Amino acid sequence: MPRSVELFAGGGGMALGMLNAGFEHDQLVELHPQACGILTANAERTPERWKKESVRQLDVRTWLAEVSKLGLQDIDLVAGGPPCQPFSISGKGVRAGYSDERNMFPAAVDAVRNIRPKAFVFENVPGLLRESFFPYYEYICDQLERPSIAPKGDEEWSSHHDRIKGSLEHDLEYRVYRQTIDAADLGVPQNRKRVFIVGIRADVRGSDAWGEIGATHSRDALLYDQWVSGEYWQRYGISPPEAPARFAARIRELRGRGTPMMGQEPWRTTRDAIRRLPKPVNGVDAHGILNHRGIPGARIYKGHTGGWIDWPAKTLKAGVHGVCGGEAMIRFSGDEVRYLTVREAARVQTFPDDYELPAVRSVAMRALGNAVAVAVAEVIGRRLIDLTGIGDNGNARSLGQLII
Repeated sequence: MPRSVELFAGGGGMALGMLNAGFEHDQLVELHPQACGILTANAERTPERWKKESVRQLDVRTWLAEVSKLGLQDIDLVAGGPPCQPFSISGKGVRAGYSDERNMFPAAVDAVRNIRPKAFVFENVPGLLRESFFPYYEYICDQLERPSIAPKGDEEWSSHHDRIKGSLEHDLEYRVYRQTIDAADLGVPQNRKRVFIVGIRADVRGSDAWGEIGATHSRDALLYDQWVSGEYWQRYGISPPEAPARFAARIRELRGRGTPMMGQEPWRTTRDAIRRLPKPVNGVDAHGILNHRGIPGARIYKGHTGGWIDWPAKTLKAGVHGVCGGEAMIRFSGDEVRYLTVREAARVQTFPDDYELPAVRSVAMRALGNAVAVAVAEVIGRRLIDLTGIGDNGNARSLGQLII
């Protein structure tokens, strides 16, 4: 089975996806004690996922100082989501990007430089692509192509970048690929765009053959399912509400086709995600279901309208104080709203139902908002294994075991 190191592991979204793709985790490194508590609790509940001893509550930079003692030679994958606040539009304070003390991309690159894995996968917010930050994004990717060209002392990043670009005599050490993926396009019941940087060591089979991950689900297929065939409403035994005005023209075009959508499944909706869960009761834990307790007080106000139940959920965010914004609410027909339970939010992020979030709601929702959607990480991990042949894919679990 291929071996993985998870950096900035958070609540475990990337780790779960890579586990289900077929990777075994040697180390899960995370600084914050509450997130480590989630990882450790699930190691105790389901030790087949990862060992309790693999969870390391450390700053990645501190952990890197002991890498040589850990026996991490022949690691197949380094994966993680370096903290995104420096590049996030919704982050706290000034978005300083590369100069922000919370910028952990240098540590991520150092991990590749020191471990030399066969492949790596890093995830971040689309804000990294904004014009003001794009030169630094290019620097990150160029560093990852030639990680052996290390910065010198207090060298400015721009000077280091010039040295990398001027070192064309050095063969590529890694082939680096970039793609912005909306999780909804891969069957996640949430519109969640994230930037993925995938690298494969140049001496690994298939390193030059990575292609963009294509959508398996689409908005048009959902519009067709709801407003042309009507099968969506029939499945749930409910009368269709009025079609959203903003989609009227597109729905007319789809009706004109006269045939169902071919090749792609409909985007999955919040209703799809939470089906078969009982209606939550405020202040009461649902019997036999982890983290399913109703929360009172949901209301609509400007900029805080919730996500329509019959559409993919809005992007779950961590927020400075845990639960933030209208994305943590479900909006029903007639503008009735209620908060997502922690379990419902976990389903929106495609976490399995036996994965516990043993923390207060604000901490659990922060962990989910920071996480990589499990199913997206799994798709990328499977592609890596299938393309490169690293490890044995025979023990990989199916996507159907993740998405309820």
